[in-house]
Amino acid sequence: MKKLALFVAVSSLALGCSKGNRFDGFEGAITMHTTSAAASSDMVVEVKKDRLRFDTKTPQGDAMHGVFDPTSNKVTVYLDSSKSYTDLDFSTPQAQTNTNPDTSAIVKSGRHETIAGYDCEDWTVNDPSGKKSEVCIAQGLAFFDLSSLKGGAGTSSPLARQFREDKSFPLRSVELDASGKELSRMEVTKIEPKSIDDSRFQAPAGYTRISAPGH
Repeated sequence: MKKLALFVAVSSLALGCSKGNRFDGFEGAITMHTTSAAASSDMVVEVKKDRLRFDTKTPQGDAMHGVFDPTSNKVTVYLDSSKSYTDLDFSTPQAQTNTNPDTSAIVKSGRHETIAGYDCEDWTVNDPSGKKSEVCIAQGLAFFDLSSLKGGAGTSSPLARQFREDKSFPLRSVELDASGKELSRMEVTKIEPKSIDDSRFQAPAGYTRISAPGH
């Protein structure tokens, strides 16, 4: 469980296809790089319709992957080295996020960038405390934020849930404190349209269930 706790403390996931302004109907792999004061990591996200799989490593270098089930709003995290897994429920939003989704204001700049070959629009999420998030939003694929796992199961924020439901996907996300200091950064580095086999989203045989953090 320590490996899982370390992973969820430093991981941030966003995910997101045909060329152009939108990602509608995307199937393939997305590589992203996340940095924070604690660590840096890379993650590969495989997308097929509404199914999502993310592969990364623990801080100890052990392989792990997760699969998101949109029908139950759950992620199953598989610790491959120990052949164990746990289910994380995101149906009840509780997370403490950098910007409060209940009071923050989203400013859409109208400025567009190209990241990893795809178009996105620069948005800023301003919190009354002075904290803010700067994101470059592409459209057409549901967003999933693994930083919500920092609070344990059942912690997807309302803002992340809105992004997911509206199919608004950040190709880059930068979290800043009230002084303007950067706290963390996620940026997509590669988007590769390709066919993904259904077996990539299925549970591997022989894995043992363990309890989620805080349970």
